[in-house]
Amino acid sequence: MEPSQANFCHPYQPYDIQLEFMSHLYRCIQEKKVGIFESPTGTGKSLSLICGALTWLRDHERHALDSTLNAESGGDQDDWLVRAETAVRRREMLLAREELEHKLATLREEEARQKQKTFDSRFSKKPRIVESSASEHLLNDDEFLVDDYNSEAEEKATVQSTSTGFSSSTQSLLDKLQKPTKENMEQPEEDRLKVIFCSRTHSQLTQFVNELRRVKPPPSVPTAVEDFTPGSEFEEGIKHLALGSRKNLCINPKVARLSSPTAINERCLELQKPGTAKDKKCPYLPSKDDREKVDSFRDKAIAQIRDIEDLAHLGKRMDLCPYYASRSAIASAEILTLPYPLLLQRSARDALGVSVKDNVVVIDEAHNLTDAIADTFSIALRLSQLEQALQQVTAYAMRFKNRLKGKNRVYVTQVLRLLRSLADCLRGVAQKSSSGQVTTTATQLMSGKGVDQIRPHKLLRYLHESKLCHKVESYTEVQKDADDDGQGKGVLMQFQNFMSVLMNPDEEGRFFVERHDGDIIVRYTLLDPREHFREIVAEARAVILAGGTMSPMSDYSNYLFSYLEKDRLETFSFGHVIPSTHLFAQAVVKGPSNVEFDFTFEKRGSEGTILELADLIYRTCKVVPDGVVVFFPSYEYLAQVVAVWQKLPLGRPLMKALGETKVTFQESKGVSVDELLRDYASAVDSGKGALLLSVVGGKLSEGINFSDKLGRAVIAVGLPFPNANGAEWKAKMQHIEGLRYQQCKREAMLPQGQWQVEAKKASRDYYENACMRAVNQSIGRVIRHRNDYAAILMVDRRFATDRIRQKLPGWIQGSMERGVDSWGDVERGLIDFFRTKL
Repeated sequence: MEPSQANFCHPYQPYDIQLEFMSHLYRCIQEKKVGIFESPTGTGKSLSLICGALTWLRDHERHALDSTLNAESGGDQDDWLVRAETAVRRREMLLAREELEHKLATLREEEARQKQKTFDSRFSKKPRIVESSASEHLLNDDEFLVDDYNSEAEEKATVQSTSTGFSSSTQSLLDKLQKPTKENMEQPEEDRLKVIFCSRTHSQLTQFVNELRRVKPPPSVPTAVEDFTPGSEFEEGIKHLALGSRKNLCINPKVARLSSPTAINERCLELQKPGTAKDKKCPYLPSKDDREKVDSFRDKAIAQIRDIEDLAHLGKRMDLCPYYASRSAIASAEILTLPYPLLLQRSARDALGVSVKDNVVVIDEAHNLTDAIADTFSIALRLSQLEQALQQVTAYAMRFKNRLKGKNRVYVTQVLRLLRSLADCLRGVAQKSSSGQVTTTATQLMSGKGVDQIRPHKLLRYLHESKLCHKVESYTEVQKDADDDGQGKGVLMQFQNFMSVLMNPDEEGRFFVERHDGDIIVRYTLLDPREHFREIVAEARAVILAGGTMSPMSDYSNYLFSYLEKDRLETFSFGHVIPSTHLFAQAVVKGPSNVEFDFTFEKRGSEGTILELADLIYRTCKVVPDGVVVFFPSYEYLAQVVAVWQKLPLGRPLMKALGETKVTFQESKGVSVDELLRDYASAVDSGKGALLLSVVGGKLSEGINFSDKLGRAVIAVGLPFPNANGAEWKAKMQHIEGLRYQQCKREAMLPQGQWQVEAKKASRDYYENACMRAVNQSIGRVIRHRNDYAAILMVDRRFATDRIRQKLPGWIQGSMERGVDSWGDVERGLIDFFRTKL
């Protein structure tokens, strides 16, 4: 199958690299491959993804329709009766599609009229939510008592799937997301083929939705005039649906105001329990009598291209829960947008009713996909949280000690034992170790008195089914003082999530204990993300990873997709849309005084090196107009450098000299990014110029655009290697060594004596790749469109080595000159570059 449109329905005249991008994307999807696409920010990557994928989707549907009709005719087109029947069947299908499009068009017109009548929404009647006070709860605490737990039913029950532990970054997803079982929410219609588009945050998805509104893809059905009703204007709109968690979509103010996503999810499920009085249930939850209302929501949801906030507003206008009602639109949607965690977790996909089976999965900003998978399936627990949880469960057990019977009493006792065991282990490990981070095991964490009698999977199942954690926290909530700071909220759910990783295979992850901010933390880190993404790759028709800085790409083929046949994985790195004359990129080996720049951890503290760096930045600021951004390896090193610049040389400290050249700003952990960027932009706009000292991996190194005057030059200082001596990175590198060693042994592609050497090499390469991905993200903050221009200086002798150079994005590598060692040559190049731009 070939593209039906040469420009892939691009709303503008696409650049050559955009056409190349869309062509390769189309072919990857058609051939059911896994594709990794690198295209610099500012090259129209999002539009290229949309246009290439949507063109394929519509072409495929049209081709499938023709194939279906031909199959029904038996291929005998010489028989006039068969031809007539095929024509009738074809017309019926097309008229049904036409009717749907007209209905959606009518809804769009109605909504446009409603927007002009803003007073309607102001005075629309809302369901009355009766707030209950804490004193009312205290009068009757039966609701906090767990239901009797039937031990016979427990033995016969099949183990329900438990959620995997979450890190703090993905706490917005509950382990207890559940797909509605109501008959009224089931989807009778056939689920159409989809493109499932994912990105890291809802704000990034909103940007994608804005781009989607620009596109008019080819029709999925033939558009011959004779096929449609005379006088009709058939336009096939894009059926898009944004999906999110309850946190994003809950419209019940009594539930939405709760302190955590966990509390929101659990409270929502509580309001749906069988036997709950009608006046106590959520008034927005669709019921079996709301079928017509749900259908109306479905049609309105796909009639317009809406982002997640638009969908929530639609639910509010219709007094209908958008979290549940949106599922009725999944079958009709062509494009689904959702954040990483909702795709990566099977429990979340099942809860939403989303299947990747035979669909196309597109993941944008995929440079951090491996980290996102690890974060999603990793989790941390603090000693202070364990102590708070222990206090809460103890108070609960004392209050209901005479009413907890049978299995409930047994399992509450087990929870207390396990909490004590975890707390005692953390204290013991922290006391024995003088180093910052220590590795421990699940066996050590569960070595407390009586814990060996606990069967963790049964206890975890009990916690899920009884909702003990939610009941204990609800009881604690109504018992607390009015001035309580709420620190204990959510600690038991965090403990429950942590329990699931205690049963993970040892080779899959590690437990680390460390002191932090006066507390002791145990952190479970996933080391091998392959298996958690493998199911998606196996089920989806095609998987596309796209990003502005995917280099270096070897980690994807060697680890994330190591199980794929070589011909199923393809990688692409596209150039920039800017002319070659708009980029000056150079490794800086020596400074103005001929001091070699070596920012290795052992040598970067030299005052001579730090002063030489200041001289280089000062000279750069004299040449480069407007804004200059400098990225340092860490906050600590930035603070160390600034401290030296503030006192040396004694006569005229370098910070003062830099400030006289450009207004200087410094990023720190506690600074407000919005205020910092506003002040920086204001200084640039004033004509004074500005210098921004920032950090690789910090708040300004990703997602911030330093376009045009905001970033005429970016300077990367050193290489931000993580601490290879830390317990976590030691474990990661040992894991990579083990994988590579086993691969060498399995494939016998090298003499046995070289297996360990090859394993060490793979570990080092993985370590360097992690560093270079962070560097590439930072230096990619500049040059955001075709007419933009900037200089990129990479200050460290190692940037000039082939080993590091080849890990840079191709469009930067191609602009770097080899053999330029002196600062004088670099400075002259800078002067010539900007002279032609002014």
